[in-house]
Amino acid sequence: MGAIETIQFGSDDDATCTILSDEAGWNQTAADWDMMLRIGWAPGLRAADGTPLASALAMAMEGDIGWISMVLVTASKRRQGIAQHLVGLCIAWLEERGLVPVLDATPAGQPLYASMGFTPILGIKRLAGNGDAPSDGSMPNGLPDRLRDVTIDDIPWIAGFERVTFGAGREAVLRNLLSRPGAVALADGENGFVLSRQGCNATQIGPIVAHDEASALMMLQGALARITGPVLIDALDAQPAIAALLEIRGFKVERTFMRMAKGLTRPFGDPSKQFAIAGPELG
Repeated sequence: MGAIETIQFGSDDDATCTILSDEAGWNQTAADWDMMLRIGWAPGLRAADGTPLASALAMAMEGDIGWISMVLVTASKRRQGIAQHLVGLCIAWLEERGLVPVLDATPAGQPLYASMGFTPILGIKRLAGNGDAPSDGSMPNGLPDRLRDVTIDDIPWIAGFERVTFGAGREAVLRNLLSRPGAVALADGENGFVLSRQGCNATQIGPIVAHDEASALMMLQGALARITGPVLIDALDAQPAIAALLEIRGFKVERTFMRMAKGLTRPFGDPSKQFAIAGPELG
């Protein structure tokens, strides 16, 4: 492999970077790219006319870990070592900051990441189905009254709870998701919360964080009752009740991911309180 001349994507590349995620059939919008490019560091390749040819993204988080995602290479440039090169740059960028690189890998990507020193730590299933919001937008009968809409005033306790549960601080990500137009965000008192965001192909529900399974299932049903159209949920294998409920409601497993870390062999945070992730691009 010859030398790969990389560039760094900036926040003004949000719209053009969707070319890569759209080609791959991924769910990210320009709003997702805008958030990730503002928070993270994104090496990549660009054609002479400015069209993105490849990307990767590293996000530093508060604590001991950093996130790698959005590893995309346009079809004509694949199998040339570009993905490995860009991931290597992201690893170096995070390790220079004293952070453990973590990512959620597809089955196709796992051999590459394993060869680069990443170790599997937990499994994730993506389930696809549909929301069932009533046409008048009301909450259906039978849902507990204690479910309420999350507001920006909830950010302090949500960010604190999620930092302990997820294992790293990412208040900027949570604040951004909560500020999205049309976002469904519910809380069960301060016992747990669920967020969502609109994607290109479906609404992504997650994260779902709760002190107990009953609260997580209640919030999931509440979120589904507020959403119409296609829905994606990335549920942790360690929380089978989520997948079981969704499958009863007609959801199907679309794909799997494996959370992998370089230099860490066990789950971080508190997986017992994590029921669904925000998505493989965010963790």
